[in-house]
Amino acid sequence: MNVVFYLIGEGETLLLVLILLYLSECLIWVKRESVAFVSALRSWHLAKPSSWLGNARGGILFLNPLPPGGRIFLSHLSPISISPSGVCALNVQTLPSEARSPYQTGEFLPFGKIKEAGVDGSYLTINNERFARCTTPKQARALATVIVAMIKASTSKREGLARNWIAKQYSANDARILLKEAQELIQPIKSLGLILFLFLFVLTPLLGVFVGLMTLIMPVAIVMVALAVEIAIVFRRVHRKLYPAESSERLESLVKMILCPPVAIRAADVLTKNLLAEFSPIVLAEVLTGSGERQFVRSVILDLKHPLGHELSDSSAVETVTWAANEQVKVCERYAKPEELKREDNSICYCPRCQCQFVVAAVECPDCPGVRVLEFESNADKRG
Repeated sequence: MNVVFYLIGEGETLLLVLILLYLSECLIWVKRESVAFVSALRSWHLAKPSSWLGNARGGILFLNPLPPGGRIFLSHLSPISISPSGVCALNVQTLPSEARSPYQTGEFLPFGKIKEAGVDGSYLTINNERFARCTTPKQARALATVIVAMIKASTSKREGLARNWIAKQYSANDARILLKEAQELIQPIKSLGLILFLFLFVLTPLLGVFVGLMTLIMPVAIVMVALAVEIAIVFRRVHRKLYPAESSERLESLVKMILCPPVAIRAADVLTKNLLAEFSPIVLAEVLTGSGERQFVRSVILDLKHPLGHELSDSSAVETVTWAANEQVKVCERYAKPEELKREDNSICYCPRCQCQFVVAAVECPDCPGVRVLEFESNADKRG
C-alpha cells in the first residue's frame, strides 16, 4: 500500500482520501420499515437498497454523488396501531420490505391501563416501559404526543383524535407547504455544497496538474475548512428551525462537518432525509414532482386491505390493528383509483393483495402468507 501511495504521490493520496470520505456520505442506511424516494435530476422515483448490501433490518442505499444534495426523502411506517380502544405494538403494513419488523411484539394496552407515554431514544415508552421501537426519535415523540392526548381525552373524543392523527399522515397539502418552506431554507446550503464540491474535486485537481497538489495543500485546506464552517453555520440555523427537538442529530452533524469538511457537501441530505417522514409514502409519491409511482400507491392500498397474516390472538389487539388499517384505506384511496384486474386465460382464482393469478385451485397465496385467494366471478357462479 505504501508503494502505491508513493507512486501516485502524497498529494494525489490526500485527494483520494477526501474523495473516499465524500463517497462514504453518499451511503445511507434504509430500514425495512422505511420507504426511500430519490431524484436523479428532476423526477423522483422509489429506491430500494440492494439485497446484498443489507440484512434483516434494512439495507444500504447509494445516492447520486453529484451535487446538489437534498435529493433523498424517507417515509417511515408506524411501528404501532392506534384505535379509540387502545394501542397495539403491531402495524399490518409490510411494504416495501414484505416482512414485519421483529420488534413488533403485538402487545396491546387499552387506554384504561395507560398512565403516561414518553420516549427513550428511538423507543416509545408507555408506563415507563419500552413499548415499541421506532425508526427515529422524532417518530417516537410524535407517537407519544398522540397517545398522551388520547389519554387525557374523554372516551367519546378518542375516535376523533385517532382519525385526525391518521388524516394528518395523509395530508398532501400539509406536505406540500412544509416542502416548499423547507426548500427555500435549504437552497443556500445546496449552493454552498456545490461550491465546495467544485472547489475540491474539479478546481483543485485542475490546478494540481500545473503546480502540483502538494503545493496546494495549505491554501486548499484553508478554503475547504472555511467553506465547511460556513455550511455548518447555515446548517445549524436551518436544522434548528426544521427539527427543533433534534439537538443530538444537529450536534453530531456539525462535528462531522467541521472535523471532516467533505461531509459538509451532503449537508442538504441530512435536512431533507426525514423532512416528510411523518407522512405516508403515498403522500410522498403524490407531492414529489414526477415520481409517477402509481403502481406503488395501489400496492400500499392493497397491502392495507389484504395484509399478510399475523399471530395476534387477543381480540382487542386484532380489533385495533384492523380499525387502524381500515381507517387508512378510507383516507388513502383518494390517491389512486381502483383498477379492474384483467383475467388471464385459464385463470380460476387470484390473490387480492399481489394480484397474482392461478390456474389451479388454492386456499392461500404462496407469496402472501395468510392472504386467502379469491375466485373469479364466473367460476364462483358455476360452483354455486
